[in-house]
Amino acid sequence: KPVKWIEDRMENLQADAFARDYHITAELAARKDGTLTALRIKTIADHGYTDAAANPSKFPAGLFSICTGSYDIRRAFTEVDAAYTNKPPGGIAYRCSFRVTEAAHAIERITDVLAQELKMDPAELRFKNFIAADKFPYKSALGWEYDSGNYAGALKKAMDKIGYAELRLEQAEKRRRGELMGIGISSFTEIVGAGPAKDFDILGIKMFDSAEIRVHPTGKAITRLGTKSQGQGHETTYAQIVAEELGIPAAHVQVEEGDTDTAPYGLGTYASRSTPVSGAACAMAARKIRDKAKKIAAHLLEVSEDDLEWEPGKFSVKGAPQKSKTIQDIAFAAYTNIPPGLEAGLEATSYYDPPNLTFPFGSYICVVDIDRGTGAVKIRRFVAVDDCGNIINPMIVDGQIHGGLSMGMAPALLEEISYDDNGNISGGSFMDYLVPTAMETPSWETDKTVTPSPHHPLGAKGVGESATVGAPPAIVNAVVDALAHLGVRHLDIPITPEKVWNILREKGVAE
Repeated sequence: KPVKWIEDRMENLQADAFARDYHITAELAARKDGTLTALRIKTIADHGYTDAAANPSKFPAGLFSICTGSYDIRRAFTEVDAAYTNKPPGGIAYRCSFRVTEAAHAIERITDVLAQELKMDPAELRFKNFIAADKFPYKSALGWEYDSGNYAGALKKAMDKIGYAELRLEQAEKRRRGELMGIGISSFTEIVGAGPAKDFDILGIKMFDSAEIRVHPTGKAITRLGTKSQGQGHETTYAQIVAEELGIPAAHVQVEEGDTDTAPYGLGTYASRSTPVSGAACAMAARKIRDKAKKIAAHLLEVSEDDLEWEPGKFSVKGAPQKSKTIQDIAFAAYTNIPPGLEAGLEATSYYDPPNLTFPFGSYICVVDIDRGTGAVKIRRFVAVDDCGNIINPMIVDGQIHGGLSMGMAPALLEEISYDDNGNISGGSFMDYLVPTAMETPSWETDKTVTPSPHHPLGAKGVGESATVGAPPAIVNAVVDALAHLGVRHLDIPITPEKVWNILREKGVAE
């Protein structure tokens, strides 16, 4: 019989999966001029009472080996050991990207520590060590092949947008007056699109995805996929992909996900893989349909297929554009006037096994002010420049980035599951487990660069988790930068007002 379980908020916080309980020790080698030469990272991961940290990947640390980030570091070593405790299982609660958030935090924090040690501007240090745009595809020291990127271009755009040079002058003036202002940079590389069968599987089941498209005699279409929208706007994105490939209105494309009776093979929605994998499957299935449509159009127009040219929505005879057939004409003919030897109908299925992951990236700059009386951190400005390849729907991309930035701010400044000495949870309600509200969330400023993925059929890369990866180190770097002249080198997240005020008191500058 049907069983229904409803938990309350306290039960959820006590027993559901948590994320990011990583204890990281990082060492970075560099020459005196700031050239990075080697990276070594050792990590202890609290997995709770069972390992769910990389569910559903076979790798216990997920994609943590992306920890060399955006930099041309030719020698690197990383290891992750698990500690099993009596906490709930560590998991991928939301936008965790299989531990890329932790990897980016490690490299972006230690890069800033090095800049502080060398008395070098953190932007200058990054420009000096970025992987050059002409080095892509780039094989990292830890084995990943980055598809494309222009990291210097993204950081320069962010610096121009926020007025970086002017902010540094303002910061110097405020320090002379005893005010605390910080500027933090995060130039991160993401790794998304879990699916290459050569690298990923679950107990032998490959992680590619599929799409089924059927064009009805009316010219309208239905598309079925194995992912499930969680608010990302799949219904719009997939419809636009099919519409673009077949030249029919997006409103005429019905997208169906999540029905286990009808959904095709797919490994689900996580790790920003929907557009890189299922979106590609959509495009490839639509192209199969277009290939068949060309044969039908040639039959209807009584010409060879080689005599036809495609423009969105119709096939025309070369040199005689008035002789054409629309996709709606062809769809009707597919069920009523099919060429001899060709099966009726206009539908296709594509099983898309991506040749590689995709590597979106971005440069974020955060400006914070700190209240010396309370230790409260206020984000004054935050500029996020993202590159997710070719963009299918700009509004959806912006929505994903805005949500991800708010989620990235949360662990940097607010969210923490803490326990007392007896193992009782101390943050069991929203009274003491703090999530960002409209009061704490700043007005995010966003911009884009576009570096298409060379192997994705649409040049798209995915963006759902990028902002959650890039935001925390930008915020932390800004806070540490505000306190750097007091001798502060690092702060663990979350950076609470109490933590900051205690430091200010120790340094004798608290009001």
